Amino acid sequence: MDKRIELILQQLQQLPTLPVVAMRVLEATGDDDSSAKQVVELISSDPALTAKILKLVHAADAGVRGEVTTVDRAVVLLGFEAVRAAALAVSVFQVFAIERPAPGQPAASAFDRQAFWKHSIAVGCCAEAMAGMLLASAPAHLRAELPAPSQAFVCGLLHDIGKVALDAVLPKSFGRVVEAADLIRGNIADIERSVIGLDHMVVGKRLCEQWKLPPAIRDCVWLHGQLPAALPASVRHPKLVNLITLADLVVRNQHIGYSGNHTFAAPREALQEAVGIDDAAMKRVQHELIDLVEPRAKGLGLDDSETSELYLAALEQANRELGRIGEQLAGRNRKLAARAKFFDALASFQGDLRPDAPPGAVIEAIAQTAVGALQASPVAVFSLLSNAQLAEVVIAEEGGDITATSVVDAPTQVARPSTGDGPVLSAGERLEWLMADISPRLSGDHRYWICLEAEGACIGGVVWGGVGQEAQRLSTQAQELSALAGGWSLALRTAQIREESRTLTEQLAEANRQLHSVQSELLRSRTLVSMGEMAAGAAHEMNNPLAVISGRAQLLASQLSDPRMKHAAQAIFEQSHRLSQIITDLMGFAKPEPARPETTDLAELVARAVHDAKALSDPADRTIEVTMGEVPQISADPRQMCDALVEVIDNAIRATDEKTGAVAIHAAYDSYSSRVVLSVTDNGCGMDEQTLKRAFDPFFSSKPAGRRRGLGLAKALRWVEAAGGTIRLESRPGAGTRAMILFPAAMQIDASHAEAGTELVTRHGAG
Repeated sequence: MDKRIELILQQLQQLPTLPVVAMRVLEATGDDDSSAKQVVELISSDPALTAKILKLVHAADAGVRGEVTTVDRAVVLLGFEAVRAAALAVSVFQVFAIERPAPGQPAASAFDRQAFWKHSIAVGCCAEAMAGMLLASAPAHLRAELPAPSQAFVCGLLHDIGKVALDAVLPKSFGRVVEAADLIRGNIADIERSVIGLDHMVVGKRLCEQWKLPPAIRDCVWLHGQLPAALPASVRHPKLVNLITLADLVVRNQHIGYSGNHTFAAPREALQEAVGIDDAAMKRVQHELIDLVEPRAKGLGLDDSETSELYLAALEQANRELGRIGEQLAGRNRKLAARAKFFDALASFQGDLRPDAPPGAVIEAIAQTAVGALQASPVAVFSLLSNAQLAEVVIAEEGGDITATSVVDAPTQVARPSTGDGPVLSAGERLEWLMADISPRLSGDHRYWICLEAEGACIGGVVWGGVGQEAQRLSTQAQELSALAGGWSLALRTAQIREESRTLTEQLAEANRQLHSVQSELLRSRTLVSMGEMAAGAAHEMNNPLAVISGRAQLLASQLSDPRMKHAAQAIFEQSHRLSQIITDLMGFAKPEPARPETTDLAELVARAVHDAKALSDPADRTIEVTMGEVPQISADPRQMCDALVEVIDNAIRATDEKTGAVAIHAAYDSYSSRVVLSVTDNGCGMDEQTLKRAFDPFFSSKPAGRRRGLGLAKALRWVEAAGGTIRLESRPGAGTRAMILFPAAMQIDASHAEAGTELVTRHGAG
């Protein structure tokens, strides 16, 4: 994984941690030996958290008679799982509280956190309701295998937590992601990877790991949105992941809140089958969803952000104070450990380090331990990144405080030094690539280092400054120092291997996601190849017989005197000619003429296409409004692109009412993807889900008998794809249709110039 991405992920560590009380509640409710009294005491120790949990569980569980006024009653009536879910939901919601701008001030980011949390709460409520229905209808012996409703609520609430985390650490970059997603109506994860370098699923997974949340929550955050068949076999809760994906789809279809994603990768039918819920239950959930969301949103304080902000500020202040005291205590402990034997330093190093610590945390711990063990300050520690000519470097001052972190260029392989009298060596030519960056920060006039080795190769090192006799000063402790260096090396190599494995796992998951996303495109390509071969064979085998039939029918029509027979012969001639034209159209679609791209002005193409589309049918009283922003030219075949636009505009005209129909055409430029976006929107009858899925299928049409052949949109898509673009459709019955045509720009233009450019609005009336 690119080092820039790793540095972005490291910024997650700067986010506020979950409150201490919430973490202890999670541990206690997950321990079979814990009692209800322990849980009550933990929650009751924090009055603000107690009030929030009582408000949330009371709003969530309508089956409890009377008002739940004490934590004792909440735990007894609702159980550990519900209280555990409430504690986690309240805590996470408070960590990422909604930040409203001051009066008269613009929002800090294009990402609307209030709308986002409404979406997240709705997904949690939807997942909870479906989980409850599954439990109610399942046999008693199968209920243990189903997700608990409270667990489903938390997973649904947190499924998109990576988005709000990205907004917290990279507000400007994520704001550009949100703007681009809203413009091109695409998958926000694809745009995140393009603009930032990684998506919110990976960020959410890393945040769950940092907070030590349960694996079920982590898997839902990481893998939601995938097809059921695409989930890795190692996932322990596939039904729960599919349940969250289905709930997210239902909520986005209901347009509750804001998720930033405008595509649906997994079909609802496949998700319902994987979850085991029928259409009747789904309709009941959709009907009750709004009533479920409102009390839960109030329970979480969505409408009382000032109170949440005050509580969060108090928690953050307490955490900072605890962190400062912890750093002071850790510094004093390191100073005491420096007076002990090196084996005590190694034990302290291994005891303080988390088993799943990344390489960056390991070298920080090494630097902090080395300050006391070597009795030197500052100390620099570097880790060589595998398969990259880079090294991650940290510098620790006296007391173990990390004062600098950086990434520097490194040789492909650092030569392993020959064995000397001890591990302390003079930093010579082997470390010239590093000295320019760190030497000015070190003390003394001589530079020394200890090589950290694994499998006969150098994987990192510890570097410090001192006087001329540093090796002699430490020579009496060479054996202990070698053991300490061996412990450092083992911990660093273990962390590097774990990081490489985790990166590979994430890359495999992404590759798997991409593989499933291109399967439909591969199937369509194979269908077109087969259609081309079939059309070629049909033309070869059928044109000659059709010519004979056509000629004979025409001859008969000219010789027959009976009007009825003459009409029948003429009909044979006309239908044989029509069949021949169908074969010709099929050949033209399956094997189109090669495109002849050239730099083309989009405004001219649109004007010509509007004129040609109006000529195909009577537009009656329809109004066609064209809005052209400041967009660059496109590279395409002008004739093919004009024909493609004609097909799209003609479909929009035919879908609208003769008297009240209106069509709007708008062009804009997305500088981040270097694409020109042309939208064609009508207020017509719209399309149902089945028609929308098959809109680009050759010969498909929802029109009755006597319709056109159904090749219009299919041909338009072929022509646009030949120019490197694509077409996307958005439609609902009775709400009109929006066609998004994306072209690659012939050249980039400045984003601010495009936004400030003057728009040209043209209105085409009837006739």
